[in-house]
Amino acid sequence: METRTERTLRKRKKFWKDILSPPKLLLFLILSFILYMLSMITWVKAINDAVNYEMLISILTVNIVTVSIFMVVGFANIKPVVLFVKSLGRIAFTVWVVLLVQHLTNDQAEQNLFIIICTLFIVYLEVLLDINDMFHQITNYQSIKFRFLNTKFLQDYSIPLSILTLAIMNVILSSFIENFISIF
Repeated sequence: METRTERTLRKRKKFWKDILSPPKLLLFLILSFILYMLSMITWVKAINDAVNYEMLISILTVNIVTVSIFMVVGFANIKPVVLFVKSLGRIAFTVWVVLLVQHLTNDQAEQNLFIIICTLFIVYLEVLLDINDMFHQITNYQSIKFRFLNTKFLQDYSIPLSILTLAIMNVILSSFIENFISIF
């Protein structure tokens, strides 16, 4: 049986945990977004010579918008909304982009830019949503070396962790892009 003092201490501890939890999440989210932007700098540095400045700005803008939309959809954490956004992305890319490209009378450079931007947006958003789902599907995990790294942490911080995972992928891919572009 719990005494009144123990109950009061437990409630007080829970209260402070609830108060301090959102700032930690926000801080971690800001840190992950900054690291993501740094990874985009390595990616842009790798393709800087291959594409023009306007295209780089468009790519960066699309990536920032994609991560922002992912944060909104991810924090909503409503499975039907996530599935709707993923399905909408697939339909938009596979059907509408192809139809629009076929019927656009713009020059080839504008069509290529449109295709690249649409592809980046849809693929990055789908990858972020899939990584977030992966973190939510992990059950009964406890790290031996890091006590805080457990299933609850992975699920509570899945959005910043998804952004960090994508940042790591960007850094890895930027080295491959740099090597690939140097061949040509």
